[in-house]
Amino acid sequence: MKDRLCVTFASFFHVGYIPGAPGTYASLLTAILFFVVDRLTGGIVPALHMSTIGIITLAGILASASISRRTGQEDPSFIVIDEVAGQLVTFLFLPVNLFNIALGFVAFRAFDIWKPFPIRKLESLRGGVGVMADDLLAGVYGNVILLLVNLLY
Repeated sequence: MKDRLCVTFASFFHVGYIPGAPGTYASLLTAILFFVVDRLTGGIVPALHMSTIGIITLAGILASASISRRTGQEDPSFIVIDEVAGQLVTFLFLPVNLFNIALGFVAFRAFDIWKPFPIRKLESLRGGVGVMADDLLAGVYGNVILLLVNLLY
């Protein structure tokens, strides 16, 4: 039962098993859900946004570590909860509109794929921390880009 819950959560409810680009699919679904939740609730409160990132990150570390131990793989491709957390970091403290959602999605994916310094180094961390850390920093980079664009325009 525990293994099944870890896989379901870490794969973002099995999005990670979609062939092709599971990380991109998880990021896109996160961006869409974030926008929809914002619209349905009348605005996402920053404290709730940060708490959600914290909970997803902690649970992602635990689930990823459990899966890594069980499979013997450091970062199996079906684990995409790290993309969910990183994508949510990208949107922190920004107005929620279609421009920011689209640019945030592209910026996060670009940094997650490109992995500029020191993002790539974070992948070498062991266990669940290594799975999550690089995507969280890619989210920070994406967030900085969005903050700058929003300040300039």
